[in-house]
Amino acid sequence: MLMSIVAAAANSSTTATYMKYASQLTGRDKACRFTQYFARLLAYLVTRRISLQGTKPSASVLDWLSTLTKIQGTMSTTRKILRSGKFIDFFHLFVRSLHQGGGDEVERLLNSGHKLGMFVFMLADSVGILHSALGLVRLRDPQKVTRVAMRGWWLALVCQLMSGAYQLRALVLREADLNRVRRHLEKDADVMADRECVVEERAVMVKKRAAVRQVVAAALDLTIPTAGLGLLGLNEGVVALAGTITSLMGVQDILCSK
Repeated sequence: MLMSIVAAAANSSTTATYMKYASQLTGRDKACRFTQYFARLLAYLVTRRISLQGTKPSASVLDWLSTLTKIQGTMSTTRKILRSGKFIDFFHLFVRSLHQGGGDEVERLLNSGHKLGMFVFMLADSVGILHSALGLVRLRDPQKVTRVAMRGWWLALVCQLMSGAYQLRALVLREADLNRVRRHLEKDADVMADRECVVEERAVMVKKRAAVRQVVAAALDLTIPTAGLGLLGLNEGVVALAGTITSLMGVQDILCSK
């Protein structure tokens, strides 16, 4: 009986999904990212509750805060180690984007900007982890390297946000054109052309949802480097909540792609 239960659990679709998810570097990164920002959010909520109460926190509460802080640091370091060397991939993608011909010039420019920003972010991130975690590099000003990484990430997210908004605008215009075409086809009773128009409308709707999701994710993620660079006075709770939501969105994207 016990062996049959174990065998059923091992062969279940849930186990198969988990194995596929955990086998991907991106999947592990998103799980660590969610843990990091959720711990950051909990730490903010606990700290805010203490400040509102105006009393000295107990030893257990302080231990809980210390644990949450350690989780944040551990997950952040783990993610940096997992993606170390990733800047080579983005450098390759950036060079390729410069030599790509055809297509929309605005999208190409924004795509190149995104890849350049991610290259700078990942490069500075890798240098920072060599200093802080491995001790292989000695930096005079580690905070300067962190700010360079933040600026690269900020640039990448701005380009991603603008690209998503640009694509969304084009899709909205295309959707309006298709609606006008359908009205004319319905008057002419052209059934075959009307069906083709419906198929294209559905394809536009799928792309539109993807563009909206990209814009939302980029806008939320943008709060993190924006706050880190001091460009906006966002509190810790907003940043942590944004990171938690986009982490869950990333997990969902990976699971739905299976």
